[in-house]
Amino acid sequence: AVARCKPLRHAYEKEIVLYAYFKGLDYFSTECVYAPHAYRGHARSLLKDLEATRASTVAALGHSGRRLAVASEVATKTLGAC
Repeated sequence: AVARCKPLRHAYEKEIVLYAYFKGLDYFSTECVYAPHAYRGHARSLLKDLEATRASTVAALGHSGRRLAVASEVATKTLGAC
C-alpha cells in the first residue's frame, strides 16, 4: 500500500482557498444541504472562538490529534450522498 500524502495538512482553509485562486485551480465552495443542521457547526464555532483567543489553537489540536489511536472495534456510520 502507498502512504497518503497530505501536503496542505497544516495550512488554514483561507490559505488553501487563496492558493487555489492565485494558481487558477478549479474549486467549489458549495455547502451540503444538511450542513446547517449538523453538529459540526457547533464544534466549528467553538474552534473559531478558541482561535480568536489563541491563534495556534487549531494547529495545536491537529498536532495532538495525530498521537491518538482509534480502536479497530469502533463502529462507524455509512455516509450518504449529498
